[in-house]
This record gives sequence, C-alpha cells and structure tokens, in this order.
Amino acid sequence: MLYMEISSWEPQNRDKILEHFKEIKVPAGITIVNQWVDLTGSRYFILYECDDAEAFAAFNLPWSDVCYIESVPVMESTKFMSLMSKK
Repeated sequence: MLYMEISSWEPQNRDKILEHFKEIKVPAGITIVNQWVDLTGSRYFILYECDDAEAFAAFNLPWSDVCYIESVPVMESTKFMSLMSKK
C-alpha cells in the first residue's frame, strides 16, 4: 500500500529534525518512492510503499519525539477510477 506522510514540527525542533535526517534508517519493508521538503519550512512530505505494520511502526516511531506525522493511504487516481468503474 502507498502512504503519503506529512511531517511537521515546531521551529524550535529544527536542529533535532536535521539530526534525525542524518541518521535515518529505512527498515526492510519500506520502499521510498519520493520525498519533498516544504521550502517555507517545518514540513516534509514522503511517499512510500509498505505492507508490513512492524516496518511502518519502526519507520515512524523514532520521529515521534520531534514531529507530528499524518499518514494517509493513497492510490493513483487512474487506478482508483478504474476500480470504481468496475462497481
């Protein structure tokens, strides 16, 4: 399943966030599709594939002390429309 995550943080946590990025380890079971940084600051977007709840938790838990994470399961719109048209 694909997940779009939006991570946001308080400006005072910027240095902690930078340290986390330097040490990021992507667990087995996570395939990163792409990543983006909000140039106005304090947000990060990542699109990744994951079908393993343990990998999902291992990927997100280390960030819980420095940022807020909103995870949204997503699907390409053409695939979604194809599925819906079959109903």
